[in-house]
Amino acid sequence: MTMKRSVSVLLSLAVAGSMTACSGGANSGAADAGKGGADAKNKKITITWFSGTWENPVPGPDSEAVKVINEKFNVDFKPQYVPWDTYDEKLSVTMASGDIPDVIGMELVDANYMKWAKQGAFLPLNDYLDKYNSFKPVPSNVWDMLKVNGKVYAVPYFFNAKGGKKPVIRKDWLDKLGLPMPTNYEELKKVAIAFAKQDPDGNGKDDTIGLGLAKNIYYSPTFSPYYGAWYEKDKNGQYIPDIGEGSKEVVKFLTDLYKEGAIKKDWAVTNYNDVFKAFNAGKVGIWYEEPGGNLINYKTLAENAPNAVLAPLPAFKAPDGTQGIRSLAGYYKMYLLSAKLKNDPEKVQRILEIMDYFREFTPADQRNAKNEKYDWLNGKEGKGYKMEDGVPIPIKENRSNVAPSAYINTEGWAPNDQDLEVFIKGSKSPLERQFNESVVAYLKTSKIYLSPVMAVQSPLYNTKWTELSQFLNDEKTKMIVGQRPFSDWDKMVDEFMAKGGKEVVDEVNKLIKDNNAKVGWQ
Repeated sequence: MTMKRSVSVLLSLAVAGSMTACSGGANSGAADAGKGGADAKNKKITITWFSGTWENPVPGPDSEAVKVINEKFNVDFKPQYVPWDTYDEKLSVTMASGDIPDVIGMELVDANYMKWAKQGAFLPLNDYLDKYNSFKPVPSNVWDMLKVNGKVYAVPYFFNAKGGKKPVIRKDWLDKLGLPMPTNYEELKKVAIAFAKQDPDGNGKDDTIGLGLAKNIYYSPTFSPYYGAWYEKDKNGQYIPDIGEGSKEVVKFLTDLYKEGAIKKDWAVTNYNDVFKAFNAGKVGIWYEEPGGNLINYKTLAENAPNAVLAPLPAFKAPDGTQGIRSLAGYYKMYLLSAKLKNDPEKVQRILEIMDYFREFTPADQRNAKNEKYDWLNGKEGKGYKMEDGVPIPIKENRSNVAPSAYINTEGWAPNDQDLEVFIKGSKSPLERQFNESVVAYLKTSKIYLSPVMAVQSPLYNTKWTELSQFLNDEKTKMIVGQRPFSDWDKMVDEFMAKGGKEVVDEVNKLIKDNNAKVGWQ
């Protein structure tokens, strides 16, 4: 999966789990000042705060939530929020103006982050990382991702590195056809063909799809890091993107499925949302979802396929004996402080205390009004959220007005994958719970592989990869549908390298070496 696709995965889970993933736990160390105490002795400080949001309606500057934030932290909180889908443009205008707010929000490290950090727009935070309890659990590799020339410029918010879309298989179809869970591509090919041709739904019609696939090879069935990008090394010992032997095997597998009719003939022009619709209709045997995800409509699927049983399809063992899943970045969304605060340590401290207070993880069984902090963060039960079957559900029309967590991120680092339990507790149907339980159990025992392009920030990768990745997707698509011979693989790799791929590969690998980046199995 490319970085661009990883981002889209992150966005989908962030939208689907904005309430269930939120935090606000027990006591905070430095953040206790936010309850009064030391903060009350300080003068009131004005804090300007500019960020994107997924909240709808968009949080305003004069809400009840702003008032309670002001009261708790003795500040004059002046927020400005813009929907994330239009935020980048507004942020660029703000940064170009030179009038940079005290706090800036960003989704992920990108070319602008690198550029603005190098230009000195942000305050280095290295000296503060060991001063706040909620900063201490952040893994070193996440801090490394945020570094520019050795300096950390952002406070990241938790997003489980094991999250994101995972392959899902109709286990009831396997059982009906007497097939074992596939453990390699040859076995998977037999399963996908059987799903397409042996009437697994029992309706007597030729209307099932073995394996879901959409345009741009979305989602590519790379069931182990070896079979995806930035795992294999070339003859020079350099990590390479999805042009190695593992990726070649995946394309050959898809080419065979296409010939056998186990994937849709028009997959190359099919939107991935349409594949979800077909899966929900009970017509697709192998597709993707994430714990807590909402693109599989479990109610609809259960109505169309009452006997449906979903299972995660375990990662395939690679030729080198490794087995596991590819790590996501381990964070989603971050806050940066303006460099103009360099000479205002009191404001810096107040801002970081506020962040620290909001960043603690709350276990699933404590997300209710009995937890005073959780209740406060989420706007109080009955106003910002309601409880249904023991699960907090946001009251969307009110949340932006009353919930402080609608303004400041609350995704704290979850110990021992406890955040995944939230998705089980939040399940709204027996089928959803069955899937969430099975995928969470699988993820908790899975090893994760940190890709080189997650561990270092390559300017060339950030600027060129979209175009280079599209070239690979286009040429692989031609091979799968028979418009280009599969025997052209090596020629395609040469073309990719000549288009700028070699420069990207060289830079990524040089950065790994220069920064002693800890890539690979974690």
